[in-house]
Amino acid sequence: MARQKVTLQASLPHGTFYWVTEVDAGSEEEAVVAAENLFLEEMENIDEWEFTDFEVSAL
Repeated sequence: MARQKVTLQASLPHGTFYWVTEVDAGSEEEAVVAAENLFLEEMENIDEWEFTDFEVSAL
């Protein structure tokens, strides 16, 4: 297994959400599943969270 950086993207009605993480996986498919599972685990176990970084661009 190799350490892989995974960026997941979800298009939502009012914007786009990105989850970026690192996982150990043997293939790209395994990495995506591991990242999805890690995201779900994080959301189940956190009481409160906030964004800690941002970028603002003029349109």
